[in-house]
Amino acid sequence: MKVPIITFLSDFGLEDWFVGAVHGAILEVCPEARVVDLTHAIPPGDVARASFVLEAAAPDFAPGTIHVAVVDPGVGTARRGLAARARGQCFVGPDNGVLDWALSDPAAEIRSLAERRFFREPVSRTFHGRDVFGPVAAHLASGATFDSLGPPVADPVRIARPAPRLEAGGIRGQVMGVDRFGNALTNVSAELIAGAFPGVPDTQLEIELCGRRLRGLSRSYGDSPVGSLVALIGSSGRLEVAQVSGHAASRLGAGTGDPVLITRAGSSA
Repeated sequence: MKVPIITFLSDFGLEDWFVGAVHGAILEVCPEARVVDLTHAIPPGDVARASFVLEAAAPDFAPGTIHVAVVDPGVGTARRGLAARARGQCFVGPDNGVLDWALSDPAAEIRSLAERRFFREPVSRTFHGRDVFGPVAAHLASGATFDSLGPPVADPVRIARPAPRLEAGGIRGQVMGVDRFGNALTNVSAELIAGAFPGVPDTQLEIELCGRRLRGLSRSYGDSPVGSLVALIGSSGRLEVAQVSGHAASRLGAGTGDPVLITRAGSSA
């Protein structure tokens, strides 16, 4: 029998018992589940950052994986809980945009979490990760049908997903976040670059961020001397700007929302 996988993403941090309590609630319902912690270092309440991390990480998991995302500043209010079946996987979390990557799938099926028989009682007003989202994911892992979770939802909350755009001579994107190594991660995919610059060698591309222009895409961090700023396609398939053995974001003063421009070297864009 295939072991069910449930991933868990939150802004809970690791200083308190919250992450462990959600694990406990999941395992109480589905002891055979394998719970994978994606991260619990999302800045408190940063739904957009959590949505981006989920988008970057979910494709690395097999079909049938269940993802729990709990960044929930509206916990205890009238906001709904949602489950989405999309891209061959299931996603569970609050209806605040954190599941936006799943919701962006045109074939996504969305249900409101209305069946209390799948909750952990009593349901706390402040801890739906433990009492609602974790248990619902565990019941799905144990064989509960998706349609049994509650009624269909046609109007889920969406967030403004910044999309890179093609301009005359180039691509304009933006920084989506900075990882713990100081790499500035952008929303520009390798596929978009390849499509915008057909036949152009990576060495002929130019990347501009925070007033600094970098020539060419590196293959890896180690291809350049220590201290060098480099642009490369990271493990998520997106463009990032890094400093070899350093913190690129601090050096450049780069942060979430900063524009990045990709052009062919020598163009007037």
